[in-house]
Formats: sequence, structure tokens, C-alpha cells
Amino acid sequence: MPTLGEFIRVARAYGYTKQTIRIRERQAKIGYLRRGRGDGARLVDLPPVRESERLTRAAVESLCARAGIPREDFGL
Repeated sequence: MPTLGEFIRVARAYGYTKQTIRIRERQAKIGYLRRGRGDGARLVDLPPVRESERLTRAAVESLCARAGIPREDFGL
């Protein structure tokens, strides 16, 4: 299975960019992928793991379904 960083690299080929929201009061950050602008933008939240961590098969399948990326890109 790919790492989160590897998944993000493939998602870029489909027009996604990685975005981060930082909440300083809670010392938290939320990562997501974005494609498009305005009301028509597609947003996909990312799991709260480091980009170097391997994703589970279930996580990859879920991200692919939500982002519209073929699972075959990851050998599934």
C-alpha cells in the first residue's frame, strides 16, 4: 500500500492540491485535498497521519472513492 505522501503525489496528477487548515488555539491541523474552486470544488479530507506512513487498504479505497481516483492506480 502507498504512503500518504505517495497517494498525494498521484492525486496531484488528477488536479488536486494539498491544503492545510491550522487551528492555533488547539495546536491542531487538518489536511485535505482540493480540486476546483468555489462552490464546485471537490474536497477530500486526509487521515491524520504523517506523509511517510503507509495507508491501509481500506484507507486507500476510501480516499480513491471520495477523490474519484481509480483504485487501479494503486494496484487494487
